[in-house]
Amino acid sequence: MAYFLDPQIGALGAAQEFVQRWAEAVLRQAARTREVRKRTAADERAYDRHEVPSLDTWTLDANQRELWTEEHMLVWSAHQLERWRARLAKERGEPAPQENEALKTARDALEHLDEAALAMDAATPPDGGEKKQKGRALRKLPRQAMSLHVGGGKLFEVLDPEVIDREALAVVASIEAELNDWAADQYAELLRDR
Repeated sequence: MAYFLDPQIGALGAAQEFVQRWAEAVLRQAARTREVRKRTAADERAYDRHEVPSLDTWTLDANQRELWTEEHMLVWSAHQLERWRARLAKERGEPAPQENEALKTARDALEHLDEAALAMDAATPPDGGEKKQKGRALRKLPRQAMSLHVGGGKLFEVLDPEVIDREALAVVASIEAELNDWAADQYAELLRDR
């Protein structure tokens, strides 16, 4: 029977495909984030040393905004990869990989950032949020606040971007090997059916 006619194999293949898509997306997004991070740091150094007369605070602020959203998209992509890895494990009848709590905390805090009490430099849980369940993701952050500025070695105070990158690369390598083996098996089966 061809693999596309078997719903179980179709679900497994689809889950593998989504794991590969999101793992590759994490790698692309991590590269973009690194690039923007390097440019932002270089521009800030150049501005502080007055090396580039045309560099102004507008450019520095634009860099910060771009870096913040790139880091957010990296967290989102990594979260999607983790969800699809869990779905793939389910399709295989295996236990799901352990959830990355730091990733979940950052993703949840970003998802519900619009519920936060906002200041110029930080987002904190809203007053009275305990009763309404609003702001609970922000309460899980190390300081129960999320800096709205970027910088330092962690994404949103809890995630190491290099670890996210390494984990995605390992997932891509493993899923490509599985997909190649799976495709070879399917091809062999199709040849037997001729």
